[in-house]
Amino acid sequence: MIKLLSSKLSPYRWAVIAAPLFMLLEVAMDLLQPRFMAAIVDQGIVKSDPSQVLRTAPYMLGAALVGLAGGVLCTVYSTLASQNAGHDLRASLYGKVQRLGLDTVDRFGTGSLLTRLTGDIAQLQQVILVALRMLARSVFIVAGSIVMCIVISPRLSLVLIVMIPLLALLLAFTTRRSVPLFGSVQRAMDRVNTILQENLSGIRVVKAFVRAAHERERFGSASNRFLDASLRAARLAALNGPLLAIVLNFSTVAALWYGGALTRSGSLQPGELAAFLTYISQLLFATMNLGNHLMTIGRAQASARRIQEVLQAETKESAYKPEIAMPARPEKGAPCLELRGAGYRYPNTDGRSQPAALAGIDLSIREGERIGIAGINGAGKSTLAGLMAGLLNPAEGEVLLDGIPLKQWDAGKLRERVGIVLQQAHLFSGSIRENIAYGRPGAAADDIEAAADDAQAKAFIDAIPERYEAMLGQRGVNLSGGQKQRVAIARTLLLKPDILILDDSSSALDASTDARLREKLERREHTTLIVISQRISALAGMDRIAVLENGKLTAVGSHEELLASSVLYRQLSDSQQGA
Repeated sequence: MIKLLSSKLSPYRWAVIAAPLFMLLEVAMDLLQPRFMAAIVDQGIVKSDPSQVLRTAPYMLGAALVGLAGGVLCTVYSTLASQNAGHDLRASLYGKVQRLGLDTVDRFGTGSLLTRLTGDIAQLQQVILVALRMLARSVFIVAGSIVMCIVISPRLSLVLIVMIPLLALLLAFTTRRSVPLFGSVQRAMDRVNTILQENLSGIRVVKAFVRAAHERERFGSASNRFLDASLRAARLAALNGPLLAIVLNFSTVAALWYGGALTRSGSLQPGELAAFLTYISQLLFATMNLGNHLMTIGRAQASARRIQEVLQAETKESAYKPEIAMPARPEKGAPCLELRGAGYRYPNTDGRSQPAALAGIDLSIREGERIGIAGINGAGKSTLAGLMAGLLNPAEGEVLLDGIPLKQWDAGKLRERVGIVLQQAHLFSGSIRENIAYGRPGAAADDIEAAADDAQAKAFIDAIPERYEAMLGQRGVNLSGGQKQRVAIARTLLLKPDILILDDSSSALDASTDARLREKLERREHTTLIVISQRISALAGMDRIAVLENGKLTAVGSHEELLASSVLYRQLSDSQQGA
């Protein structure tokens, strides 16, 4: 945690240095007050000298004002440091998430990533503020009170020899126990956030199947686990305060008893005993606060580990070297996209791999070729699309574009060559124009309208009064399924990629619209088209069709060849023709 925070606080070292210095000034003024009080008691009250009170009072007032100024400035600088460091850490973590591969994002889970981006970073912001403001004050007060006690009476300070080791043991025990407890609290919060996200994004499904009671039960179960974890951590925090108070109160009683004896013998003045007891009281509250702050640090340490897990995760960054010249675009008919023994395994949330979703895929696609991908549900078609588009890294084998592995391509240059329309059309809140131009924010209006026309979206967009400026709700909720798919297709067509992958992206279109769409796509010059579809009619006109079965490539050929040679393909064709 220290290494993580120090890297984010280094640009604000001026605030990190200034905050404890002003805090030290405040603590020094607070530690002077009991000494002034002792002077008033011993020199003014005991000796009946009112003028001593009048002479000391301005010093007490001045010390209070200086301490107030130090406290205010410490709060200002510690807040600046914590807020700026939190902002930078949030930006770094968000940027890291954007660079993670899809398999890594799936392993963490969106609910967990959301918690890390919000709750965990808030914990680290809080610990920075606590460390620079309250923790520093508690440490300075404890150290200063011990020193002042020794200065007043070394003999009476012997009571601290027993108290300090006991306090240290208690603080070490609570700090060590708090880290795993708060780690379990954060994991339980991950589960709560995951269920909330799933429920709110799928609220229409919940209502359509009247499953509100089931969702309440599922959320209640996760919430109860979060409650149990929180209560275990709270019990430790609740135990911490009374134990510290017992030790410190016994120390106060011992100091009062022994100090009274020293006062009666004349070895200690009454004012000095009062000041000593004041320092013991300050030590009491500062140590209890220190215990609470260490619990906060324990919670933040658990959050820091979770953030480090994301920051240290392997990214899908390009290994492409800018000084290496990219290959020229291959001639029409030459191999452009190749899969050599490619395979993929989806990871579980615990990091372990599941059985292979794809294995031993060998496929060479030529420039300008039209390829279809067929197979039953779960055969691995979408996984294959993710590999070909570079969204997933193969667990075995390799995928090459123009003879270079995809992992070595620069992400921007890869998207110029390979575009994909995903199976689920995901739109963002904003205008239709912004959604289509998502990959090219500065695209001209004519290009946007041409892409919409090719995607068969122009007709329904023109029917909307605001046309391309019409605002969409979250996830495009105010469009139909087919309309969302057409906007998503237009978004990819606007990029004008050389290789276009359609992952069952026209499943919500009627047959007539789908046919017009395929006709438009087939007319696009210099485009290699890869279509994944459940409809054999959408694949029949392709140059070649690859058949996937249980994650393996079992047949490749034209429609007529596969009807004769592939049992699975023939069954799919017959079932869709009503045979």
